[in-house]
Amino acid sequence: MDFKILVVEDEYSINDILTAALELEGYKVESAFSSKEARELLESFKPDLTLLDINLPDENGFELCRFINLNYKIPILMLTARNDIVDKVLGLELGADDYITKPFEIKEVIARIKVALRRVEKYSTLNDDVGFIKLNTEVSINLEKRIVTRSGENVRLKPKEYDLLAFLVKNRNRVFSRDELLDKVWGFDYEGEDRTVDIHVRRLRAKLDNPNEISIIETIFGVGYVMR
Repeated sequence: MDFKILVVEDEYSINDILTAALELEGYKVESAFSSKEARELLESFKPDLTLLDINLPDENGFELCRFINLNYKIPILMLTARNDIVDKVLGLELGADDYITKPFEIKEVIARIKVALRRVEKYSTLNDDVGFIKLNTEVSINLEKRIVTRSGENVRLKPKEYDLLAFLVKNRNRVFSRDELLDKVWGFDYEGEDRTVDIHVRRLRAKLDNPNEISIIETIFGVGYVMR
């Protein structure tokens, strides 16, 4: 599968380095140096993943992240010189799947991209053999097709939101700590905060919970989460 990556970075030297490295890896790459260019390329280039800098000349990268999350079902990896946990949490809240702090090693960026794109690839290698599992009166999941529906309509989940949901579905009635979920869902080498898990659980609840029923993901205070 030929993946397409959009690099949104206003520093020409960094943009050039990222673009050249990704092209050497065999990816099709387009570069944007502003939010305006990025929005145009999102529509015309139709990337499979966006590498997004927070500091852009015409719009805050957080706002562009929100726009991409609302309109495109693709992973977003945020690049930032900021090392403030508040910024990282805000990026995750707005739909980013991962963040990489500058200065970074290009090998780390490529590794993070490969992990994110492996999840994207799963969407195109599915079969129709397995049916849906009901999670509440409105929501169902098909683990083979990686489809989640609510009242018959598809629910758009980010790749990591889906991975977390599917993991809990496959391990119903087992309580997991936040650290365990980071290890099992994000990977043992993930260096993010355990707040990441809370944010993704909150997103899933917002998209899937029925207000007249208990949440599909139960909080075990002082421990972690469980799906009954």
